[in-house]
Amino acid sequence: MTTGAAFAFLWTLTATTLIAQPPPAAPANLLSRFRASVNTLLGRLPDYTCVESIARSRRTSGGDGFHPLDSIRLQVGLIGGRERYTWPDAARFDDRELRDLIGRGIIGTGDFAAHVHHVFLSPATQFTPKGTEAFHNRQAARFDYEVPVEYSRYKLRVGAGEAEVGVRGTFWVDLQVFDLLRLEVYADEIPPELGMSRVSEVIEYARTPIAESDFLLPISSELSMVALDGVEHRNQITFTECRQFQAASSVHFDADDHTEPSRISPKTAAALPPSLRIDLTLDSDVDPERAALGDSIRAIIARPVQNAGQLIVREGAIVHGRVVRLERADQPFDHYIVGLEFHTLETADGRVDFFATMQDAGPVPGLLRQAKHLDPVFTRKRTRRLDVLVSEKPRGEGILLWDAKHPQIRRGLKMRWVTTDPVR
Repeated sequence: MTTGAAFAFLWTLTATTLIAQPPPAAPANLLSRFRASVNTLLGRLPDYTCVESIARSRRTSGGDGFHPLDSIRLQVGLIGGRERYTWPDAARFDDRELRDLIGRGIIGTGDFAAHVHHVFLSPATQFTPKGTEAFHNRQAARFDYEVPVEYSRYKLRVGAGEAEVGVRGTFWVDLQVFDLLRLEVYADEIPPELGMSRVSEVIEYARTPIAESDFLLPISSELSMVALDGVEHRNQITFTECRQFQAASSVHFDADDHTEPSRISPKTAAALPPSLRIDLTLDSDVDPERAALGDSIRAIIARPVQNAGQLIVREGAIVHGRVVRLERADQPFDHYIVGLEFHTLETADGRVDFFATMQDAGPVPGLLRQAKHLDPVFTRKRTRRLDVLVSEKPRGEGILLWDAKHPQIRRGLKMRWVTTDPVR
């Protein structure tokens, strides 16, 4: 499994509703009532969003424990029956799939929204009662289940390869209130060409208030993928701050435009023209050891921006952005790869979309040099300089190589960006 491989579950998981306490039922009767309550919920569950926090880690074959890779914070929503994702500070949900939004590493979707359709409402699912037992200090009925591959919507994707596989697993249902307590999911008969030996997910549930009612929603999950070479990737996920989703709208009645022509107004410009040089000063501290993908940052326009001799952005304007990449590398010595993306320019007249690629940064202690040409120097003295044959400049982002011995990227870092066409 390469670092850049994308891995996705293309299904969704929604939740069960809470009903009045019935007397304990026989397994078959309990399962029938439980599935009926799920069907009822689908007609009354409102659109809602939660903050999703993901901690990704990795363990080598025979390793002692998991080593942290990075953290991610997202806004996830169930809107119109569809699972949607975006960054926490975004004004709207992104149209891209989650694997395209994150870009690298192991990613799963589905535990937030509708496994219920797949497992509990499919007529092809085979259920096997396993009796009752204590579960989290509650008396629960346990069931095993299996969804054959020909009826499955469970899809695994690694790089360009993908396959639908069957699933099997176990779930527990509270005998008093029909709460779904835990759902375990295991991929069945994974094609060897995907390079995986095992894929599993464990999802925990709890009652959550949404729109003045209580619903049973996922509160945490753990995704595990083991490659054929024994390397295990693990995503530990929590859901917090769940609330009803309500789209916001506004109407503007614009008077005659008497604003200065030297300023950008959102009424006349959706984005800055391309190929403008923008000097920014970072106005946020970024700690690579503790930061998460999706964390908000901001910068300040360090010099007035002109186009064809006309002032269009004044010095001191604010640019909002986020951390979009955060990796730790150990060659040739410990350093971080930190990706920044700026998306919104805030001026006295309003907000404008900001699309730009970083060309240079620094100098500042901790920032490692990137060179367009590799000029090796052979000496007995080891230096702390990192030469890269081709500087990495992903369109729409800025990449900082940061020495791990320096604890933080401090505000005040000078950066030079060049605007691009408004395409993410």
